Amino acid sequence: MNKNLSLIIKISVAALFLLSAFAKLYPTPLYGITKFFEQGQLIPMGFSAEFAPYFSRFIIGIEFFLAFAILQGNFLRKIILPSTILLLTLFSLHLAYQVFLGDSENCGCFGELIPMTPLQALVKNIITIAVLLYLYKYTKEDSERNLSKLTIQLLSALLLMFAFVPVQTVGKNKRVAGFSEYVVSDIDINEGKKILAFFDAGCEHCMEAAKSITQLSEEIEYFPQMHIIFSDSEEEKIPAFFEFAGKNYSYQVLPFYNEDDEINSYLEILGYEYENPAIIYLDNGNQMRFYDGAGNNAFDDEKFEKLFQ
Repeated sequence: MNKNLSLIIKISVAALFLLSAFAKLYPTPLYGITKFFEQGQLIPMGFSAEFAPYFSRFIIGIEFFLAFAILQGNFLRKIILPSTILLLTLFSLHLAYQVFLGDSENCGCFGELIPMTPLQALVKNIITIAVLLYLYKYTKEDSERNLSKLTIQLLSALLLMFAFVPVQTVGKNKRVAGFSEYVVSDIDINEGKKILAFFDAGCEHCMEAAKSITQLSEEIEYFPQMHIIFSDSEEEKIPAFFEFAGKNYSYQVLPFYNEDDEINSYLEILGYEYENPAIIYLDNGNQMRFYDGAGNNAFDDEKFEKLFQ
């Protein structure tokens, strides 16, 4: 193969892997990797919510590693090219299954930076695999075989990935008195029974949850006070939110996310791994119940009511 063509292919594929890795960290590393890669791609593939954070960082670390390794001659034909083709093939099988099911949502391959349907991503992978097979066919025997060097490069990429975006290991049984430093309200959430909620004003599930809480407050004597932290993504809808809920609650508004470490954001305080609506039931600062999202851990007004019976 022409050396210039070989170099162009290597640079193009390396750039593709770098773009894929960086895109999964957009718009902020933890938000991108959690919302768009783990919840948008890995968990639907069957990975558990507990394992997905580790596997997501592993995959992105591998992408960074392959991007640099493919530009070298170290075990290029024996390890790097076959491994790259295998990785793309595995993801292509999943994409093909999504296409078969008629899924046309963003597959998460390039995160939110470049939304792609499963079909578009599958075509991209097939073209890349074909190019890599062509490169493999015309690549001579490895010019370098230094396994120690390759191993160090791989481990370095993985360690840097886990260090740069550490896995949050705090579970839902944590003591959440620390939330009080972010709450701006006359309500002391660390004293007695309180409810702290994280809502988006335009979120239908959040509105329904707030309405259910209002109904419970009218039925249960000494029902806990609730303070709401809204994200600023739909701040203008807050009046309509309270009208639907049937009651005005103590609330504050925080930026949804930001890159300024001096400013607390909605996502940073709630935790990137949780979904709206998030409702936390506190007793003297101790977390008694933590509901989030619209799935298995969604707020259940019937079960919540039993806590006061």
